[in-house]
Amino acid sequence: MGTVHEAAGSSSLSLTASGTARVVRNLVMTRDAYELIAGLAQETGLSEGDVLRLALGIFKVAVDARKEGKHVGVARSPEALDLELTGF
Repeated sequence: MGTVHEAAGSSSLSLTASGTARVVRNLVMTRDAYELIAGLAQETGLSEGDVLRLALGIFKVAVDARKEGKHVGVARSPEALDLELTGF
């Protein structure tokens, strides 16, 4: 059985602002990227900033797993990947 990682559980990345200094950053993106973030925010009930923070947390988990020689992907069951994520 696989290990479950909670991306928001990272000590350096958090969806909440409690006790954490914030940095404001301007981000230039394509219209498609903007619409994707806005759509995910609406679909999940998160803010657009929370969508980006969660995505960074998930990406960090994926990069760390890849460094350990693990495969990263989507699985219907813990035994086999249905979709492997590559290119990072």
